[in-house]
Amino acid sequence: MTAHPDGLVVGVDAGTTALKVLVVDAATGRPVADAVREYPTRSPEPGAHEQDPADWWEAAVAALRSALDGLDASAVRAVGMSGHMHSLLLIGADDEPVAPAMTWADRRVAEQTRRLGGDPAFRRHTGNDVVDAFTAPKLAWFAERHPDALARARRLVLAKDYLRFRLTGRWATDRTDAAGTLLYDVTTREWRRELWETVGADPALAPEVLRPEEMAGAITTAAAAATGLVMGTPVIAGAGDVPAVVLGSGVVASDQISVNVGTAAQIMGLSPLPDPGAGFVFLSATGESFVTMASLYAAGASIRWAERTLLAGSPIGDAVIQAPAGSAGLTYLPFMFGSTVPIKNDRARAAFIGQEERHGSAHLARAVLEGVAFACADAVKAVVDVVGTPRELRIVGGVTRSAEWCRTFAAAVGPEVDVVRVEGGSARGAVALAAVGAGLWTLGDVSAAAEPPIRPADDVEAAEIVAAYARYREACDRLLR
Repeated sequence: MTAHPDGLVVGVDAGTTALKVLVVDAATGRPVADAVREYPTRSPEPGAHEQDPADWWEAAVAALRSALDGLDASAVRAVGMSGHMHSLLLIGADDEPVAPAMTWADRRVAEQTRRLGGDPAFRRHTGNDVVDAFTAPKLAWFAERHPDALARARRLVLAKDYLRFRLTGRWATDRTDAAGTLLYDVTTREWRRELWETVGADPALAPEVLRPEEMAGAITTAAAAATGLVMGTPVIAGAGDVPAVVLGSGVVASDQISVNVGTAAQIMGLSPLPDPGAGFVFLSATGESFVTMASLYAAGASIRWAERTLLAGSPIGDAVIQAPAGSAGLTYLPFMFGSTVPIKNDRARAAFIGQEERHGSAHLARAVLEGVAFACADAVKAVVDVVGTPRELRIVGGVTRSAEWCRTFAAAVGPEVDVVRVEGGSARGAVALAAVGAGLWTLGDVSAAAEPPIRPADDVEAAEIVAAYARYREACDRLLR
């Protein structure tokens, strides 16, 4: 068993489709172990995207035990949390969910989104337009559809908050996840009673709000027996996955932008003002700054669809190299769950444009990969409009492991800005918050090593990608309005 004299730090991240545990050496900041466990999503009716929180806990137990296997659990100095934002999870008096959790991808709430979107109080207090992804329209939908279940609820929490309760026995959220509900004022940092009442819910459901780096509790006897962690190990409040990714990717200055491309993609920059621009605004995981974010709901989701449907389960990387840059004129709009940039349109759906008989599965696959890259480039432009031109884009996430995707994205954003890949993400952000909260690191210690800047293979490839990006933007202008 390798010794870690300065201790270990653990990050637990409940993503949209899987939970990840990351263990880091507190002295060096280097990963020591990690583990991932997936959990199912259910769709009992059109537009539904539900998960059972018990599956989150089962995944957390399995991932923690796997990651800690062979390590000295008594060396763990702190545990940090992050998780997918905007879900609706209502907890009853027995500390159990009154219904399955509705995730951010649930799209049954269009009517409620339109109603709440007509109330200027939401934009005034939260800085954001109301869209289907947020918690508030889901709560309004639930209040109308399931009033008896709502009456049994005692609190509303987010994914990481449920797991933290299972670890510590304490119910709370943090300010970043609170802001992501659209029920919390991002300027005064308090719940807004009138917003709760507008959605038809009792403001008493609002949980206690902690700072992301604040100690929320300690591992209980039951949690220790389940996970392998040591009873009494501090657990830090943590943050929603968007602010956690910003921190985890090493973005700590206004001239850097974080590009996280997982199931969804989030492009984020730091701003002193709550200005969403064409995107959204959240609270940062550290300090008093704000995160300006533009997103793509179906990034990795689009690529997984292509692998499953077009490629019979084969990796997309094996297919795209068989088609030329630009996909021979084929364009894909990756809006399976609606669009946010260049236009917010929850009714938008994915489409291939310009398909011809000559296009085969490799062209279709490459068009999907390029469409995701182009949508991310559009999101970068939306964030730049608020925070200014950065010197560096730090890219992270499963999709960024594709060299073809990275070169396509770099060509689309242009040569003026360095695009570098980092090993970060929301689990790394959870680790950083745990280390800061436990007094092991300062914010100045939070960094992530970056690879050399990414460039397209050659000028010819770059020109083809730029031309394809222009076709993509033209298609968006024509079809999204």
